[in-house]
Amino acid sequence: MKTLLITEKPSVAQDIAKSLPERFNKHDGFLEGGNLIISWAVGHLLELAMPQDYDEKLQRWSISMLPVIPEPFQLRPKQASLKQLKILRDLIKRQDVDRLINGCDAAREGELIFRYIIQFLKCSKPHSRLWLSETTPAAIRSAFDNLRPDSEMQNLAQAAISRSQADWIVGINATRGFTVQFGDKLTVGRVQTPTLAIIVNREREIENFTPSPYFEIEGLFVINSELNFKGKWFKGKKDRFSHRAQAEEILELLVPGSLATITDVKQKEVQEKPPQLFNLNDLQKEANKKYGFTAEQTLNIAQKLYENHLITYPRTDSRYLTADMAATLPERLNALMNTALGTVINEIKTRMIKDKRYVNDKKVTDHTAIVVTDCVPVKMSPQEEQIYMLIAKRMVAIFLPPAKIRRTTVITTCCGETFVSRGRVIAEPGWKVLYGNVPTDDEENQEPTLPAVVLNQALQLEKAEIFDKETKPPKRYTEADLLSAMENAGRRIDDEELREAMAGKGLGTPATRAAIIEKLISVGYIERQKKTLIPTDKGKHLIDIVTSELKDPELTAEWEKKLADIEKGQYERDVFMQEIKEFTGQIISNLIAKDSAPSPGGNDAVNYIGPCPVCGRPVLEGQKGYGCSGWRDGCQFVIWKLIAGMKISENQAKKLLREGKTAVLKGFKSKAGKVFDTALKIEKGQVVFDFRKNTK
Repeated sequence: MKTLLITEKPSVAQDIAKSLPERFNKHDGFLEGGNLIISWAVGHLLELAMPQDYDEKLQRWSISMLPVIPEPFQLRPKQASLKQLKILRDLIKRQDVDRLINGCDAAREGELIFRYIIQFLKCSKPHSRLWLSETTPAAIRSAFDNLRPDSEMQNLAQAAISRSQADWIVGINATRGFTVQFGDKLTVGRVQTPTLAIIVNREREIENFTPSPYFEIEGLFVINSELNFKGKWFKGKKDRFSHRAQAEEILELLVPGSLATITDVKQKEVQEKPPQLFNLNDLQKEANKKYGFTAEQTLNIAQKLYENHLITYPRTDSRYLTADMAATLPERLNALMNTALGTVINEIKTRMIKDKRYVNDKKVTDHTAIVVTDCVPVKMSPQEEQIYMLIAKRMVAIFLPPAKIRRTTVITTCCGETFVSRGRVIAEPGWKVLYGNVPTDDEENQEPTLPAVVLNQALQLEKAEIFDKETKPPKRYTEADLLSAMENAGRRIDDEELREAMAGKGLGTPATRAAIIEKLISVGYIERQKKTLIPTDKGKHLIDIVTSELKDPELTAEWEKKLADIEKGQYERDVFMQEIKEFTGQIISNLIAKDSAPSPGGNDAVNYIGPCPVCGRPVLEGQKGYGCSGWRDGCQFVIWKLIAGMKISENQAKKLLREGKTAVLKGFKSKAGKVFDTALKIEKGQVVFDFRKNTK
């Protein structure tokens, strides 16, 4: 009898086949050896069925038909993957196949891909789990020797299915509900909407920011006509002036050439430990800062490196290694001997790492931090090499000593006024030697080096001047900033238990955050301008109208905690799903209660025509006309579907809204029954005839 192994991607299937002792013959969609058949999915082969798959009436988007909550959920094949699904069906049904192995990616989504396949194909054959964190031959053979029984994976499977169905229920119903009520295609989601809210809220802070002028005094002090340094005026806790006249009063006292004295010198040496190892989120942030890569680009490059056996599994949220993994670091260091790190590695490769800052079994769940494998890198693209070396340097850095930083604060007194100067010098580079002259993140705004001075030393004021400044608004989010905000969304939550649930999770997961950002761009909610992310008017509009629960990270925190508890066997899936259904029902009830946007004639099915020329709100198609969705607030704009016997089509109405006029239309009838041709135009918020375009 034979075992069927299903991987998530063909490349992983091929790697596994190469790592096992038996020989495999290649077939269309699978590899076959003596006792093992290896086939694959291509990502998700199946998806949850859409509302219209349950009932054709649900093809029409109407709020009266919401909420849609399938009982039970059905799956449907993805059209692009039908061929591979049929291959898997035939393999599973083979009489000589008596058991399966789930070799999909070792995480929640990988579990979901496999579970949906066996559910759709109604497979009841026993199966076990191949859990891979890297695809090197040694790791693959070790994973085969330690297959996990299906009983250990049941809770993970329940959490995966719950996440999938919950997102469907909320996403489908909220998207349809808000689209119908507000007249534009408004995609709403559990994670993407609070992420959008972060960006919109920052933009609103910027828009509402009023800069306030302030003034600072800076003095330039000279030692022996050769060395000089700058000092900033302060008095107590005050170091600026709100009015220039106040600064000018002080400036008058500061006569160039005046004697100055060093009245205080403080030096403090601090140690900076090497940074923690990379998880995906940190890697994406670093690559965005250093190379301008988007989160999606970094994930794709890291995935390629993983599939080429050069790094461990990238879709991880852990920054730690297990003790067993730490013991393999010498072999991993050897793989870097021919890189620019080779000289350093010669000095450290006999050291062992036990520091809990990097090695902690309790901090590792599904996967460890990202480190390089023991495979020697060859033939990488420039982008792959950049990401690989970021990971390699982080791994090497943990073997090196802390950097020693000497911080100096000097107080200078002149003409009865005091000035502060701060300096920062790297006394011993330690791990920073890996980065040469390129500043690390903590050094990007580092203070200057100060000349050596001693207490009571005399010096001279060369000049003093006033600098006009003003307060600045908060900066727009870069992709690196947004990834940090998503990861740390729990810090905004007051409830301590929920905040703990968000630790290491935040909005989305390391594997999904890049896709969330790209989805917000593709649906037109945000735009990428150079390195910054800016919300569009459509994105702002959505945040203005969605309920607070849908844009608050607390919702995701609650779900993440409960999903994590389901994984641990500490929460019931049925209870969680019932809560989701009740939550969704409340969203729809609140929408129905709003005085928002049924269009003229009472038809609540959505058909967006364009913006109202009077108030800017959406114009929707109704039974008798194309009317403004703000009619309950007093806007009376409407394009009637029948004007003087002429039927006005949807395209003609859209052109009228878009251009303010139509081409000449033929077939109007007067009250006397005479036929005439003319154009339509919008004038003072009314649709009128434009006879200037027609002489008849």
